[in-house]
Amino acid sequence: MKETLDPLYKEGWTLVFQEEFEGPVLNPNTFSPYGISHWKKRPDALADYEFRDSCIVLRLPDVDKHVSAITTGMRDGMHRYSDQLGIDHHDRAVMNLVTQYGYFELRAKVAKGSGLNSAWWMIGMEHEKEQNAEIDIFELLGKDTCLLNTTLHALRDSKLKYAHIPYRTDVDLSQDFHVYALEWDETGMKFYLDHKLYWQIDQSPDYPMATLLQINDGNGGWIGELDEAIPYPKEFLVDYLRVYKRAGMPMECVLPRQAGQTDNLASQATSGVGNDITWGDLYKAESHICYINDGDKETFLESKPAEPLPHMYYLDWLEPQTFDTVTLTTREGKHKGPAQWDIEVSEDGLTNWRKIAEVDGALWTNEGEELETHDTHAEFVEKVKALRLVIRSFNGSEKNGTYFIQDIGVYNKKGSL
Repeated sequence: MKETLDPLYKEGWTLVFQEEFEGPVLNPNTFSPYGISHWKKRPDALADYEFRDSCIVLRLPDVDKHVSAITTGMRDGMHRYSDQLGIDHHDRAVMNLVTQYGYFELRAKVAKGSGLNSAWWMIGMEHEKEQNAEIDIFELLGKDTCLLNTTLHALRDSKLKYAHIPYRTDVDLSQDFHVYALEWDETGMKFYLDHKLYWQIDQSPDYPMATLLQINDGNGGWIGELDEAIPYPKEFLVDYLRVYKRAGMPMECVLPRQAGQTDNLASQATSGVGNDITWGDLYKAESHICYINDGDKETFLESKPAEPLPHMYYLDWLEPQTFDTVTLTTREGKHKGPAQWDIEVSEDGLTNWRKIAEVDGALWTNEGEELETHDTHAEFVEKVKALRLVIRSFNGSEKNGTYFIQDIGVYNKKGSL
């Protein structure tokens, strides 16, 4: 049984998010059970877990399950950690806790045994391509559960640099529950174990991040040889996650893209993709799904050669939207522009997609790098949470050609009159 919870009150802080894991099911408004799902088959991404003694127990049930992870935020294309990765499928964006700054506190009991890793980590939501740093608040390897690994991975964020501490504790952290915490603001980050500061750095990601809880295994290397004597299921127990803010910090649990004052509704959506795209090198890529609705027509997404048509692109909103016009901007349109596409919407962003407009043979005139925009006046729609752009053909070779999407715009022209 877990011990009595610490008081929720923290002087000078306001509680803005909490998940106490009381069960009997995972609250869809706090966590998704699919971890980072878009790089693999959806069933493979589903976490194995149960609720026990007011804790969530993340499990590896057998030799075929190598990771169980839950997350507070997710979008297609997020955390692309290898050049070889490609999108398997689209999942609607998860935006439960995607925030910037605060005091994050977790009470947990980690797994013991070589080849196991219990982790609490955060990653940038990639509203911009460079916003993808990773904070490993802890990675506790089962081969040495007195060693707490805390790491900042800068990845594409050129404003940060790699930092790591292997903090040696005087207790075996797998034997009982312990309280872990991150204090994060614009000046840097502080890391705590059982309310005691053990590391402080003057680096700080300055954008919204999502939170993940995870148990995974491996066999060799840093994680250690898998100890086959450890019985299944192998478990990582989490009592609670709580997030606090102090005055001056953004109080919102979900921070949207900072697109400024604009009537372009697309700029406040989270973009996604149903097919693979041309990503390019991890650190030098120019094409990214976040670029199709950033309001900057100089940034772009490039389709992947030979990816079977149709190609699907998504905009997910937290709140229902009303609009009647959709714009698509491209370059080299006469030879490489989208030619036929449908515009579909869904009230919940998941089901009952319906077509509200179609374009059959777009007449692009530009041959070079000049940008060109096509306006589509669609059926007037109200209270929809998602839009889907379905590309059915494009100019050039469908066998090995590509096209560009510089930007998608969504407007309520009727409402602005």
